[in-house]
Amino acid sequence: RVPDAHSSARPMHASARPNLAAPPGPVTSPRRRAHRLRKTPSTTIRAVAAESLMRVAPEQSWPAGDRLSFTRPPGVNRQLAPPGACPVVVCPGFGNNSTDYLAPFGDPNSSLAASLRARGFDVFVVDVERKEWAKILGGLLSVGFWTQKSTSDPAYTWYIERLDATVREALAAHTGATQVDLVCHSAGGWLARAYLGGALNEVNWNSAARRLKGNAKEGDAVPAKHPTPHPSVRRIVTLGSPHLAPPPGANDATRGVLRWVNDRWPGAFYESHGVRYHCVTGRAVRGVAGPDAKGTLPGYACGSYAQVCGEGSGVEGDAVVPNEFALLEGATSNLIIDGCFHSMSRVGTYDEPAKDAWYGSEEVVDLWLEYLV
Repeated sequence: RVPDAHSSARPMHASARPNLAAPPGPVTSPRRRAHRLRKTPSTTIRAVAAESLMRVAPEQSWPAGDRLSFTRPPGVNRQLAPPGACPVVVCPGFGNNSTDYLAPFGDPNSSLAASLRARGFDVFVVDVERKEWAKILGGLLSVGFWTQKSTSDPAYTWYIERLDATVREALAAHTGATQVDLVCHSAGGWLARAYLGGALNEVNWNSAARRLKGNAKEGDAVPAKHPTPHPSVRRIVTLGSPHLAPPPGANDATRGVLRWVNDRWPGAFYESHGVRYHCVTGRAVRGVAGPDAKGTLPGYACGSYAQVCGEGSGVEGDAVVPNEFALLEGATSNLIIDGCFHSMSRVGTYDEPAKDAWYGSEEVVDLWLEYLV
């Protein structure tokens, strides 16, 4: 995967799409070309290193309706796990449960786990039930919740503990394995970054709030602290993960947790320590504002994008997360896939299967799976 050596690092904005005319000079990869970035004064997005920003095919133009369809590019090979491949731990996104990745809508053959296992990977999914996301309301007892200066504790500690338990389970099942690869969907991406950086090391396990709720820990029950970056993680692949906090003045659904993660471990923080970050984002829907867009997919996307980045009209993304917010500065690679949607379920639901391709679709996984090969 070799980018266009002539690209420049400039902020990317949804309202100013790059010109994909042939770049000045030789292109080192005929299959992938670095995304050209164009700066606009109104951008709320930080620059992403252009040398890490990839495409799998020429950028599609927006048709009437402001949505793109996925077409598998020619020449994409089926990716097979090499001998001794690290076990893969899947980190579910916000509101999702483990079944969404193991047997969505009762069909285990159409799952992300099935696609990875068919290619020889051993897959473990963090054990999460949909109703358990209500645990984030535990943050109501913290001052940070009301000042939007929360850390991952207490609202998300339960998830990071589950992730840690799944990593240990995966390693125990593989004699000789010392590391796992994390494949993280949506919010699972920034939560994995917190895990990598040692969020569990900073938990006050015997706080007054924990004692009040009855989940305090003392003595041997307190998890042992680990070095940072977490030595059990080799790579992180994020799929449609909102990596940046909303700009000032916009609503922050994480109540400051995402901002804390980015302040503590900005960008691909541990790349220099050997951890590889690979971010994948789908360019599927362009947000449209106004009364005529109400009840339409572009209208829904517009509202969702505004929740993430503070603006929605003209913003491009996977119908839930804007492209710009799903990338990390300094990552080994940032990949954009046209026509790829956010979830295995229909937009706005959890109980209806999507008709469009998403990151875990059989026809999509090979486009990013080479990061684990």
